[in-house]
This record gives sequence, C-alpha cells and structure tokens, in this order.
Amino acid sequence: MKILLIYPKLEHGVTTQRDSKTPFSKPFGNPTLTLPQVAAVTPPEHEVRILDENFEKVDFDGDYDLVGISVLTMTAPYAYKMADRFRERGVTVVLGGYHPTALPEEAKQHADSVVLGEAEVSWPQLLEDFKKGKLKPFYNMAWPEPEKIPEPRMDLVKHQPLTGCIQMSRGCPNACEFCSTSAFLGKRVRKRPLKAVIEEMKKIPNKLIIFRDASLTTIHSYSREL
Repeated sequence: MKILLIYPKLEHGVTTQRDSKTPFSKPFGNPTLTLPQVAAVTPPEHEVRILDENFEKVDFDGDYDLVGISVLTMTAPYAYKMADRFRERGVTVVLGGYHPTALPEEAKQHADSVVLGEAEVSWPQLLEDFKKGKLKPFYNMAWPEPEKIPEPRMDLVKHQPLTGCIQMSRGCPNACEFCSTSAFLGKRVRKRPLKAVIEEMKKIPNKLIIFRDASLTTIHSYSREL
C-alpha cells in the first residue's frame, strides 16, 4: 500500500518559522518529529513518503492509497481543501494533529477517518482496518508509554534543516488554560529511557539539536542526568 504523509503549508495569515522565506529561518527551519514518528510505526510492507509542502508541491494525481495530513489550527482551512481534493479523486484521507483532536466532528467532514491525540498506537490498527475495508471514523487510543515512543524515520525527510531535533519526554503537568499541550499529550510527563535518548542523539548529524519536549525541565533530576 502506498501512503503519503503531508505537512500542509500555511495558506495565509501569520507566517511560521517553517514557511518563512528569511535567509536565517529557511535553512535552520523548525523541524518536527510528528510524521517521522508515524512513519516509524508503519508496518514495513507499506511504502510511505513524507512531504512538507513548505518545500515541495503536492501531486494530487499521484498514485496513493491513503493520505495522512497533520493539521494545526492555523493550517486547518487549507488542509481541509487539500483533503477534499484528494477525496474527490477517491483517495482515502486521514486527518490528525492538534486541530482534529480539538474538533474531531469538524475534521471528519473532510476525512474518511480522524486520529485523536498521539498516533503511534492508533496508526498500525488504522492501517490494518483500512486493509480489511473496516476503517473506523475515529481512532482514539491510549498514549504510548515512553519506552514505546519510536525513533523517528528522519531518513524520509527530504529537506533536512541545519538543526536536528529529539524528544526526551511527552506530557505537561501545568495545564495552562491558554495551551492545548496537556489536553493533547496528557498531564503525566512520560520520560523516555535516557539510554534510548542518548543513542538517538548519537545518530543525529547536526551540531545544533532542538528538544521538542513540552516540559523539558519539569523533572529536574531527569534533565540533569541527561
């Protein structure tokens, strides 16, 4: 099965670092782990490709069985248009990310299925259901335990920025009312085994590494040990 995973561009409005055209931000970028981690839990019998629309155009006539789109609120209007266009061609579309998790019924109007929250546990089951013709409208499984958080398939990221990225933990205990992180990742900080984090860091070729944790220093002893 051929799978395309897409980061949609920002159609208009506030410019983000990833789609900025400035000489500094373009090469350094704002690397993210979301789709490389989804690709990492994709069974090997499937052919998967990651496309960042800030760097390359989407081929709507491509031969894909399933398209997954990672959606933020600021990219949702355009992402919905993209999803509708694929579905008009008969391609199955799955939406996931912060915005579909917050507004799943809205997202479902533009998708065959919606993944709520973190996708690592749901994604393999979704693919199996799709293969059997039993795709569910929504997938909302448990958060993966820290030792089950996969090493991202960065080899599938075509346009590599000058900065690498890694994630030591997920979750945030603060639950600030203006922030969606605790609702999406949970209030429990799930710490990855430090040995796994260090081994992953050794594989990152970049000298500059961004930590993508929501609460990197919440547990001081864990951060100090690293």
